[in-house]
Amino acid sequence: MDPITEILAAMRVEKATFYRVEATAPWGFASAGEPVVKFVYVMRGAAVLTTASQPAPVPLRAGDVFIMFDAEPYSIFDDLRSAAIDCMVVEKMRVGSRIDVGGGGALTTCISGFFQVNAEPVRPLLEALPKFLHLKSEQARTLAFQSVLELLAAETEDAMIGSDAVIGRLFELLFVHAIRAHASQTPTATRSWLAAISDRHLGPVICSMHASLDEGWTVESLARLAGMSRSAFAARFKNVVGEAPLEYLTRWRIHKAIQMLQSGQHSLSAISANIGYESEASFNRVFKRAVGMTPGAFRRSITTQ
Repeated sequence: MDPITEILAAMRVEKATFYRVEATAPWGFASAGEPVVKFVYVMRGAAVLTTASQPAPVPLRAGDVFIMFDAEPYSIFDDLRSAAIDCMVVEKMRVGSRIDVGGGGALTTCISGFFQVNAEPVRPLLEALPKFLHLKSEQARTLAFQSVLELLAAETEDAMIGSDAVIGRLFELLFVHAIRAHASQTPTATRSWLAAISDRHLGPVICSMHASLDEGWTVESLARLAGMSRSAFAARFKNVVGEAPLEYLTRWRIHKAIQMLQSGQHSLSAISANIGYESEASFNRVFKRAVGMTPGAFRRSITTQ
């Protein structure tokens, strides 16, 4: 199993909120930023997005999607000269799932939404992604991705019984397809395990490591899987992923251990064996070095929250 599949299988969308915005020029919205996944799909018309981290305004056209993964403030306008009102004020204009706002000029229709995801399972993926994704309509887009966007448009235009549940599922699919689109467009743009999956030498290694975290992996055995010499493999892995092979392996083992501890369904000995440590003592040492407390103390801290 590749790490993306592993993460997405454990991901759950929580507190999903959506609305359809019918904005007529001039219009503008400003968000102070929230620690949630936010997206806007521009169905028709055009807009301009500004964020503190983007060096220049980002033009959005019909069919574009932008997704933000952190709490950075942002503003979206029909034109940079238009005044922006706070999103909290705009939210109060909502009737059902629709918001009508603006000065009566050219129409832009957007579907906007935000949702939370269960943090720990998805954390490695969010760390590997850029904080902002702009998926342009003219870029290659799979039929499945386009179908998700069209279903979102249909559900927000004519809400029916169960629409909230359907929207939540569509948000999960939107998240998946956005990641796929990003990975296919910029497979080596950043140093991360996402880039390694697309690498013909490293991809099979990453998948094998994740499929068998309990294996006694060494740099030599991983290099053989990659069909490379030990030194060439270690250098390539560090260059593409940004960390050494065994550092990467340890980080994912600890990530898996945290999930198992949070579930409350496994003993410490079972967890240590599941992720490749021959004894609880060695597991305790590695876990404490990575997390700052022993697995037992971590489990107790969860139960007292």
